[in-house]
Amino acid sequence: MFYEQIETFLTTVTYGSISAAAKYLYVSQSTVSSRLQQLENELGVQLLIRNKGHRRVELTNYGHSFIPIASQWASLWKDTQHLKDIENIQTLTIASVDAVNNYTFVSFFKKFMSTHPNIRLNIRTHHSSEIYSLVEDRIADIGFVFSRINYPDVVSKPIYRELMYLICSKNSPYHNDMDCGELPTEKEVLLNWGLDYKSWHDLHFNPSCHPALSINTGSMLQRYIQDDSWGVAPMSVINGAMRSNPNLTFFTLTTPPPPRICYIIRNPYPNVNNSKLIEEFEQELTSFISDDENICSFENWMLND
Repeated sequence: MFYEQIETFLTTVTYGSISAAAKYLYVSQSTVSSRLQQLENELGVQLLIRNKGHRRVELTNYGHSFIPIASQWASLWKDTQHLKDIENIQTLTIASVDAVNNYTFVSFFKKFMSTHPNIRLNIRTHHSSEIYSLVEDRIADIGFVFSRINYPDVVSKPIYRELMYLICSKNSPYHNDMDCGELPTEKEVLLNWGLDYKSWHDLHFNPSCHPALSINTGSMLQRYIQDDSWGVAPMSVINGAMRSNPNLTFFTLTTPPPPRICYIIRNPYPNVNNSKLIEEFEQELTSFISDDENICSFENWMLND
């Protein structure tokens, strides 16, 4: 079965006669008839009724049924001819926690897209446990989390560390080297940054005292810190919050929470088409982290874990 046969059939159906199809295709009527006959012989059915003395052809039941098949066949054939003209676009799916997607790596993601026009980033925000599952199932190529969970088909590597600070309003009474005992729990906007953070929080604040507000994403801090309320956050989140809300500031704590360590996770057996892309992404990310002190305090020992 050749494209010329399919094209001739569809053209004949569209224009209603062999003579009109021949004129449209710039071939002789005998060529049109020959192509149609060859197609019918190959299919083993009659598609058209050719009555002598009638200019217009009629479709058999087979002919009517064959129209959508022929149309799809012609469309697929055209697609194959233009395959070489399609841009070589690759997609990298990244699953991260809120702080990474909305603050820490925003400038890196933008830079990566601008320097790699043939790469599309699919950035998704999830909780850490969901991210591990997505990477294990190879739905996500790369994940960024702040906690380690043992998954058989996921490898993790620490890539940066962030110190934690007090975030509050410029109009608040707080200052540098704040002692946790000076911070009123009833004014706290609490975000649980992980198990290490919770252990630190339970040690310095009475777990039975309720904060003013509990939230679950870093992007919410800037909306609820006001007057003498306060919270604790890593510097990347604080910088983003202060850009959005100039009335916010930050101070040091005398006994701060443990630094947050971010881990990059991936499947040891990635999709073949993306394996080199993942390596390139990791290399550029490592360079970005090393060069930008505003994001985090990076230490080489974390790469040797």
